[in-house]
Amino acid sequence: MGEPARIRFLRRLIVGAACLLALSPLPAPAQVPALQPADPQVVHFTPQGTVKRVRQVTARFSEAMVPLGDPRGAGDPFEITCPEPGTARWVDSRNWAYDFARDLPAGVQCTFRISPGLTSLAGKAIAGQQVFAFSTGGPAIRSSVPGEGNEWIDEEQAFLLRLDAEPTEASVLQHVSFSVEGVPERVGIRLITGKEREEILKTRYQGPAAEPIVILQATRRFPNGARVNLVWGKGVTSQSGVSTDQDQVLPFKTRGPFTATFSCERENRQAGCIPVTHMTVQFSAPVCWDQAQRVALVGPGGRRWKPEAAKP
Repeated sequence: MGEPARIRFLRRLIVGAACLLALSPLPAPAQVPALQPADPQVVHFTPQGTVKRVRQVTARFSEAMVPLGDPRGAGDPFEITCPEPGTARWVDSRNWAYDFARDLPAGVQCTFRISPGLTSLAGKAIAGQQVFAFSTGGPAIRSSVPGEGNEWIDEEQAFLLRLDAEPTEASVLQHVSFSVEGVPERVGIRLITGKEREEILKTRYQGPAAEPIVILQATRRFPNGARVNLVWGKGVTSQSGVSTDQDQVLPFKTRGPFTATFSCERENRQAGCIPVTHMTVQFSAPVCWDQAQRVALVGPGGRRWKPEAAKP
């Protein structure tokens, strides 16, 4: 067979095979089951866990729960267990909100449970998570006197703490302490009460404090120049029974050793004071005036000069 004839034969063979393939029946496609829509459920709920200063709760459902623009007559989607009052409303057909009358203080626990028999607008029961809860946490320190970070605290410093909820005395004594640089063990506290407390409060407030206040002091003196941490510990409990779940630490530092420095005008470093000029004593920390007046300048023959307060 010549070369052109062989090529014609191969072409006819390829065309014939293609025709056979075209005429062969194709396999039937696999049957894919129809996708079923998911059951309605809560896809977003906030807040949850421990959250401070809560004012609103919101929930979003995966499908319409009430007619759009006409939520009247719709039942409450949640059974609410909470000591604080609030108002429920539908924002739209899927989104629901619960507004509290005020920012919630610490020590509040609230639970929202899907109402029994709740169904979507299409009549389907609500699946998925059924219970949602949050807490505003145990009592926390809002501010302190002296302020956090102060590096000139007294060796026997009293700390005034402004709180966001009233704690139990027992939990404060058990879970609040100081960690002091150079001291291996934690230093305990005592609560300042009675007349001593009243005297301290008078220096800060004209009348009764509008917020919970705790005044405390370490049970031992702080060393000079030491770093001090006030540890408001995990476990401090509110009057309502809610406890803190982590430590709150406020750093401080004690002042250096007490010193008194004398100075006066001199003609040179080696010369004595010029008698007709002022002589000054400076203290490294505040000293009561009745104590400062005990400082005296003693001259020849035992003559004494009393100090005068510097004019502001």
